[in-house]
Amino acid sequence: MTAAGWEWMLIAAATVIAVLTVIIAWQATRISALGAQVTELRHRIEVGEAVAAHPKKPHQRLVGVVVNVTKESADEAVRLIHTACAQAGMPDPLIMASSAQDPGHVMTRRALESGCDVVIAAGGDGTIRAVATELAGTETALGVVPLGTGNLFARNIGLPRHDLAACVSEAIHGTGHRVDTLVLTLERAGGRTEREVSLVIAGGGLDAEVMADTREVLKQRAGWLAYGEAGLRHVMGPRQTVTVQLDDGDPATFRVRSVLLANCGMLQAGMELVPSAAFDDGHMDAVLLTPRHALDWARIVAKTALRFSSEIPVMRVRQARAGKLTMAEPMPFQIDGDAVGEVISVRAKVAPGSLIVHGVSPEVLQSPAALSDHAARPPRTEQP
Repeated sequence: MTAAGWEWMLIAAATVIAVLTVIIAWQATRISALGAQVTELRHRIEVGEAVAAHPKKPHQRLVGVVVNVTKESADEAVRLIHTACAQAGMPDPLIMASSAQDPGHVMTRRALESGCDVVIAAGGDGTIRAVATELAGTETALGVVPLGTGNLFARNIGLPRHDLAACVSEAIHGTGHRVDTLVLTLERAGGRTEREVSLVIAGGGLDAEVMADTREVLKQRAGWLAYGEAGLRHVMGPRQTVTVQLDDGDPATFRVRSVLLANCGMLQAGMELVPSAAFDDGHMDAVLLTPRHALDWARIVAKTALRFSSEIPVMRVRQARAGKLTMAEPMPFQIDGDAVGEVISVRAKVAPGSLIVHGVSPEVLQSPAALSDHAARPPRTEQP
């Protein structure tokens, strides 16, 4: 190669290195700035300082946002919310970051105190549940921007969860629809009790074991399929004794692998575990899974995947407005995908229409099975 050729190669290499250096520096600055914003936001939340928004004028709507900043698309979601508010001539939204210690309770209460007309939960089902807990029983609506792994509540209400801009638009401008919440009282060994709220499915046994043991790294790489990996490791575990009392009925005792209290019935991949469950029917669906061996599990899987409406002996479904589960020994429990530790009893009561939600799909309201290849959904009936 000639000297001129080497000279041009050196110039080109130097140019590439310079461009890469600028890009890396810009990315580092951007990441550092975002990290600083998150740190400052969390600090202000911890010391009790309200996150400022432009003053709300009379008759103007104010949007509050509780965002899980650890989610990959959190920055984009916040940007889209700011843009949507600006385009609608609304004040800047009140943005608050959740934390590992508080997934959204204090932030939602601040939004209510600030006069927000809608509070958007931008995160996974845990963030949504925390915000909903504080909004239930108020006239302030919940908006949902799903950023989680399962996004079960978003699936069940029919949000276009893969389109953030559409979800933001529904969260701010969508029509409000009243949905039920399940009010749960958990009793721990020793007698301590805790009040929780469920929007999707709460349960003890296998499902709680899976939620507690799903590998976080695998969730980041494989999404909701990571739950399947954990399920395979736990599915053949021992059954446990649970006494179930629904409404004013007599208590009955069962040996279960899992017991569920469902406000919604759809799982990932469009599978309907509990076709009779609806988030606005004033009932919860108690599900008892009592398999003894692999063949029983195959029956449960076939019923779920093929949407058989008839009941099978190893999967009982009963509807009720209230109920109590009493465990013979402490059982792991989960609420909407969050493992909450072991309990010895759970009281559950439906709070009909207690939460206003923006963005519930009209197709879901007409026929909840429309999201699952338009399959026919069996009618909801009271079961003895």
